[in-house]
Amino acid sequence: MIRKNQLLSFHSSIYREKGSKFIGYTYGVFDDADIPPILEQLKKDHFAARHWCYAYRLGENGARYRSNDDGEPVGTAGRPILSAIDQLNLTNTLVVVVRYFGGTLLGVRGLIDAYGGAAQQALALCETAPLPLVRQLRISCSYEQFSEVQKIINELLLKPRITYEQTGLILHFIGDLDAIEPAQRRFESLYHVNILPIDEEIE
Repeated sequence: MIRKNQLLSFHSSIYREKGSKFIGYTYGVFDDADIPPILEQLKKDHFAARHWCYAYRLGENGARYRSNDDGEPVGTAGRPILSAIDQLNLTNTLVVVVRYFGGTLLGVRGLIDAYGGAAQQALALCETAPLPLVRQLRISCSYEQFSEVQKIINELLLKPRITYEQTGLILHFIGDLDAIEPAQRRFESLYHVNILPIDEEIE
């Protein structure tokens, strides 16, 4: 899978076009429920503004998304903001652009450029990094087999939580996808090592 990026810092910036002021705000969010309180606060802070348009993309794969034109012509605000998020391959990201109307109509093309430009400008100030993809792996093995398991653990610099039982050991690994997937392939090649189902949440 293509790894998404995430925001490490959050910024705001002002974009001006023919008298209108577009203020772009960036946020890190993880759930749809995070959005309404942010919008509510921005509407209080900018009660004299005309529009509060936004877009967000959520989830490990960025599969959950939404864009909102907030009264602007359809497709002229939310979509350009979402496009700015997607240009940086971001997820768990919300961008809100607050517009103060300057008295001059911008037209469809002008609005698209202004909202997209405001979003791009704010996001350009943000620090980003690849999104961690946390995975779990549980295996069981006999005490006799543990030396081979230990060799893989040392080679891949893994730090499992180990449970000792009468018949053998259970090892629980939590780590990034890039570490867990190779480990699973190696363990699957060992005789008497079993891959166990995951029955607990990641802490």
